[in-house]
Amino acid sequence: MEIKALKLKNNYLNNYFKKETAAVLITVAILMPLFMMITGMTIDIGRAFVYKEEINKACMVSAEEAAKEIEVLTAQQSGFTRLDMQRAQEIAMEYFNRNYLQKPDFSVNNFNCDVFDESTNPKYLQVSCQAKVDCYFLKMFGIESIKINSAASSRLRSIKN
Repeated sequence: MEIKALKLKNNYLNNYFKKETAAVLITVAILMPLFMMITGMTIDIGRAFVYKEEINKACMVSAEEAAKEIEVLTAQQSGFTRLDMQRAQEIAMEYFNRNYLQKPDFSVNNFNCDVFDESTNPKYLQVSCQAKVDCYFLKMFGIESIKINSAASSRLRSIKN
């Protein structure tokens, strides 16, 4: 009697799961693109955060080191009332390039260096950068690249002789 009850229970479970196999297959087929998109977003957005951290570090170092090299007090004492923006841009770009490692799937589109507060009394140097990270997985869904921005500022220091 016990064996017969187990066989009936086993047949019932087999028939139940045979009916459900098509539903599971259809559910997996429908949800697979969603799972792939979530995985792709996770990987590509994670890479974008890593690259953002790299250019953020390069911007911070660039702003700090360029601010150290620009001598505001000496320029004002020698008769210059404004800072040489071309020289400030060159210094900031030089330090940015020393700290930024170029990669084939990551490119810096825009680099900018500004001195602000007052034009006759500059106090802060701001370095900003815009970059583009190429996507791997999100290309399947029409997203070719992710744009990232970074900015850092540093106070200009006067050097006393």
